Amino acid sequence: MFARIGNPIGKPIRPASLMRAPLALVVACLCAVMPPPAQAGEACTPALARQIEVGAQTFHIDIAANLRERERGLSGRESLAAEKGMWFVFPSPGKHGFWMRDMSFPIDLIWVSPGRKVLGSMTLQPCTAMPCPIHLPPGPVSYVLEVNAGEFTGKASDPVRWTCEPQPRK
Repeated sequence: MFARIGNPIGKPIRPASLMRAPLALVVACLCAVMPPPAQAGEACTPALARQIEVGAQTFHIDIAANLRERERGLSGRESLAAEKGMWFVFPSPGKHGFWMRDMSFPIDLIWVSPGRKVLGSMTLQPCTAMPCPIHLPPGPVSYVLEVNAGEFTGKASDPVRWTCEPQPRK
């Protein structure tokens, strides 16, 4: 789950309206559909990706490309299927912070540079006490991939690719 940083004491800023959202709105947001696949001749941008390849691994993804999606991330979900993940796409490179508020399961968080290389990774546990710690990348990132804890077997400098059409499982 992405945590915006910007107030003077470094605590995450959450829009009050999002925190008070009616249950129906929250359910509707959780059921949001993925963007349509890229059409012939259309570029396969990170925000249209369906799969992420990190080194030799492939993950089928949900996308968090806008602020609301990035703030929600995987929070509120009970679990994540094997070989699935959440792909965070940021409008510009930066040291984007993540926290584990409202998470039910541990994850591997993979920091991805603007040059499409793994900068680093870490395993995060759900937050059990407030304030939840904010985890920052080792350098500016344009993307972050969250997968189940223990699933990521790659290393820093592994190449990262995305495809817009799902490839058959091997």
